[in-house]
Amino acid sequence: MIFCATPPAFIKPERSQGFSLLELLVVIVIIGILISFTTLAIRGADPEDMIKEEAQRFNQLLQLAQEEAIFKGLEYGLAFTPNSYTFLVQLDNKWQHLDDDRLLRTRALEHNIEIELTLDETGVALKDPAAGSSPVNMDGEPELTPQTFLLSSGEITPEFKARFLIYGVAKSYQVNAFIDGKHEIKAGE
Repeated sequence: MIFCATPPAFIKPERSQGFSLLELLVVIVIIGILISFTTLAIRGADPEDMIKEEAQRFNQLLQLAQEEAIFKGLEYGLAFTPNSYTFLVQLDNKWQHLDDDRLLRTRALEHNIEIELTLDETGVALKDPAAGSSPVNMDGEPELTPQTFLLSSGEITPEFKARFLIYGVAKSYQVNAFIDGKHEIKAGE
């Protein structure tokens, strides 16, 4: 009998049926990644985070409007409603909207966020101009007059506090603006 050290070419080693441990681990990792992305996409944003984000946006836009007022030598104003704020500029002794400005356009608040306004330590009852209580301009749009002014000197008058909140959510955020032009965000309850 002749024994050969190498098997003949026509005999192939048999491979076991099934998956290797490495293949299973790769599939489990891929499924885990997909589930985490799906969970993040489905889960809604935290209301407190939405309030904070809106207050931060307002604070940054306030800074931008102040800088533009100083650089352009124009008087800017801010008009608040319960669920929006509008930047205005005074041209030809008339307040005009900045809606053609991509950044300083009227901002409607979403997700039931509302604004409570305090001017010089006095609460202000904000009105919705669409409710018909405000005068209208020649285009039939409600005319907004600013409640606070961003002066070309860098001052903000009167001092104000704009509190961003959602009723029923414990945390709120407040933007405090001072006469010297400084402003800050504070968390509140």
